[in-house]
Amino acid sequence: MFEFVAFFVTFLVSMALCGIAITRPTLMMNNDHMLRDIAARQAQHSRPTPRIGGVAIIVAVFVGAMFFLDRLESDLMLALLAGVVVFLVGLREDIARDVSPRFRLLAAFISGFLALILSRTQVPGLGIEPADAIFEWAIVAIFITLLWSAGTCHALNLIDGLNGLASLYCICAAGAICIIAGYTQDTDLQIISGLLIVAVFGFFVFNWPFGRIFMGDAGAYGIGHVLAWLGLILIYRNPEVAGFSILLVLFWPVCETLFSMIRRRLNKCATDQPDRLHFHHLVVRALPLIFNRGKRRIYDNSFATIVLLPLFSAPILTGLFLWDNGVKSAIALAFFIALFMLTYIVSMSYFVNRKFRRDRSDGVQRELDAT
Repeated sequence: MFEFVAFFVTFLVSMALCGIAITRPTLMMNNDHMLRDIAARQAQHSRPTPRIGGVAIIVAVFVGAMFFLDRLESDLMLALLAGVVVFLVGLREDIARDVSPRFRLLAAFISGFLALILSRTQVPGLGIEPADAIFEWAIVAIFITLLWSAGTCHALNLIDGLNGLASLYCICAAGAICIIAGYTQDTDLQIISGLLIVAVFGFFVFNWPFGRIFMGDAGAYGIGHVLAWLGLILIYRNPEVAGFSILLVLFWPVCETLFSMIRRRLNKCATDQPDRLHFHHLVVRALPLIFNRGKRRIYDNSFATIVLLPLFSAPILTGLFLWDNGVKSAIALAFFIALFMLTYIVSMSYFVNRKFRRDRSDGVQRELDAT
């Protein structure tokens, strides 16, 4: 009964804070900034919308964790508290819009470094014994740990572009980690991942399908840090958990980010500048073509998340089933990377050849033609 109350309170806190942000958006958001968001190149919404839903999620998880302080190990608590740095930097960007992507990435590395030092946790290996010998070199283990932590933070922010996409992914990823932690009897990891699930769901009911509130940078970076360190601590404590299986759980946002960086480099574009050529953007623009419509409809944004659900959940489920098999997890990871790249390239070729419709500006077509 006690645990039910704690999780229910977490859900209510998240939902209540999101409700307040929606009804009183100017409490923490500048109306001019929300209006400028609509005109942003990567924007998928058409009305001023607060983007501090992630604050509600993080606060709700913190409140829920207060019910379980005696059951949380110190390494987990310290690792998560280190995320305050990147969370606050993300919040500054949400409110003032004056923090560059590079500085946010730096903050993600700082949070990762603090988590590593405070929790004394680093990647021990990825689940393939001969290759894992390289992690005995401290500099290698530290480098991979920081890349894992900061990369996951930054990557989750990138997919926060459609109603429900980032939140639904977080629910699925946290669910997989919760189940694997159950196999290894890491109760505190189960508790935090469970709290994250219900807190994100409290946000999800407002974010999908109507997009009344967005996660924002504070939420994306903060939750990304939580997911990264839940996975890191899980494999550090339990050598039987394959690191490659956790990478499968984190696959979608990380692969999207890395592929976007490579794509922009090949097109001689700045890697830190937003565009509308991410995978989820292509899905939104594909719907009018698929259904033979002249223009995009208001619910295409939300429907695209449902279309993407099997794509981002397949690697998560695979990582869950292969949680203790490093070799098979590595093979599966290579397969999903190749599948992602092939699907994206084929889709781009299809759309460019058919003069992919654009509903905001001819800049989108120029971006497509450049590829």
